[in-house]
Amino acid sequence: MRSAAQEPAATVSGPRPTLEELRARERHAILNVRTVLLAGKTYAASNGALFGALACLTSPASCGGAYPADAPFPLDPTYEWEGVKLGYVRRFHPGPRAGEEEARRAGAAPGSLKAFAYTAAPAKAGETGLRAFCGDSSGRFCVSKDGSEPSVRAGRCDPCQKLE
Repeated sequence: MRSAAQEPAATVSGPRPTLEELRARERHAILNVRTVLLAGKTYAASNGALFGALACLTSPASCGGAYPADAPFPLDPTYEWEGVKLGYVRRFHPGPRAGEEEARRAGAAPGSLKAFAYTAAPAKAGETGLRAFCGDSSGRFCVSKDGSEPSVRAGRCDPCQKLE
């Protein structure tokens, strides 16, 4: 099975998408970012206020910790959350890990994160998408109007131009 990162070039070449198609792709990218942020927040609510790596958001039980097996909203594990989708490159950016003692005191899974960010940027700015997006575990949702991938530092969108 081919990963999203190995998706054929045909997904980013061929006939140029219409403005309506580019906007639909943007909406999909925004939805991906918001979905990952919500999953991260939901995971942290059961993990001592610490976040999990993307694998923990698709399969919380695999990361240990106190996440209930029947809890709502892990990310769909059959969906490829990273790689190219509809002309957007999506990436999960883990921030600093909580120390072993910090995670233990919080009742969190080992290897939990203090922060994370998730970006969605056009594979070819102006051709496969117009703007790029970054959301982080602090709740910020940022935009790069020129379509370049937003900068991420220590699991935070930095700098951040808020999406309007």
